[in-house]
Formats: sequence, C-alpha cells, structure tokens
Amino acid sequence: MNSAVKRTLRLIQSVPEGSPVALLVRHSARDDIPDGGTGIELPLNDLGIRLCQELGRELVGRVRSARSSPVLRCVQTAKLLGQAADADGEVILDKRLGAPGAYVLDEQVAWGNWLAHGNEGVIQHLVSGTGALPGMAYPAEAANDLIEHLLECAGVEPGLHLFISHDSIMTPTVARAFGQDMPKSHWPEYMDASAFWRQQNGWVVAYRDIVQGVL
Repeated sequence: MNSAVKRTLRLIQSVPEGSPVALLVRHSARDDIPDGGTGIELPLNDLGIRLCQELGRELVGRVRSARSSPVLRCVQTAKLLGQAADADGEVILDKRLGAPGAYVLDEQVAWGNWLAHGNEGVIQHLVSGTGALPGMAYPAEAANDLIEHLLECAGVEPGLHLFISHDSIMTPTVARAFGQDMPKSHWPEYMDASAFWRQQNGWVVAYRDIVQGVL
C-alpha cells in the first residue's frame, strides 16, 4: 500500500468517530505537468485510480459527503473514493478548493506568480509569507476562512466529510493551522490528508502524526 495512503488511514484512525470530521485530501496521482503548462486538464493516471480504490475500500461506512475542486483529477478522486467506500450522494463542486478559490482571487493575474516563482515558490510564500501576491488573498486570512468553510460544510452529521483539493491549497492551510513553517519534506503527497473537527473550545487539526487543538 502506498505510504501516503497508509498515513491517511492512520490519521483517520485517530479522529473521533462520533463527530463530523472535515478531511482535506490532496487529489490522487497524475502525470507530470508539462513545462509552462497549467496541468488543469490532466486526469488521474492508472496509479491514481488504484490509490483511490485502495483508500476508499478502507472507508466503507464512514464517508458522509464529498466536495471537490472543479478540476477533473479532483472530481475523479472524490468519485472513485466514494464508489469504493460504498458512499451514497453526489460530489459537490466547491470553487474554494480550486482556483479561483480560497487563495486565488484573480486567476489570470495570479498565474503570473506561478510563471515567476514556480509552484514551489508560490506554495512557500503561502506557507510562510506575510503579504498577498498579485491576484491572491493574504495567506493567513485565506487559511482561516477555508478552515471555517470546511467545518461549516461538514455540519453536524458524524463521519468523514471529504474535501478534495490541491497541494497549493492544502499545504498552506495545514501549515497556517499549526501556526508554523512546514519543511518541503512534509508537504502533502498524492492522497495525503489533514483532518479538522470542532471541540468545545474551538477546533482541532490533525496532519500525519500530529494533532493540535486550536482555540
């Protein structure tokens, strides 16, 4: 079993079964994005399909809802996970999980950041920078707004509520939730997940083997 899928399963085992849990997941595996391309049209590859099926089979009876970035590979991930988990219900397209979305306000303007700094450079700024890049939101505010959105959408029904997104959204959201920089070695791989749920005095974030309460 893939290492990221194993980490996600360990994470899920640590969340409270009697609470609604928002599970923010990086989409499954795709082919490499060509130089200079956006990669928006790339679907899951054969490995990506298999990883969804492996994880989904372990989630039977636990998935309550699924939302996805409108990008094809995210939608595919959400649908395949739901099918393998025998989950009923549609996949809801959620623009906040894509671009424009939580971090990107103007897609055309923001694309210049990727051309200038590359994907890793943009993510690093979102993880640890203070200002807003052109066409983009202030990272800390965007992360807080997205987390509240996840928790609101998860609602009150106990179980796993899936939110399928991208590394450029998941990485800064997790880093900002923990309030610290995240080394590149800890950035999410395909099918890595973070979990958010409410508690009496606030909410809790979990990522890999780290759990932290937030007031």
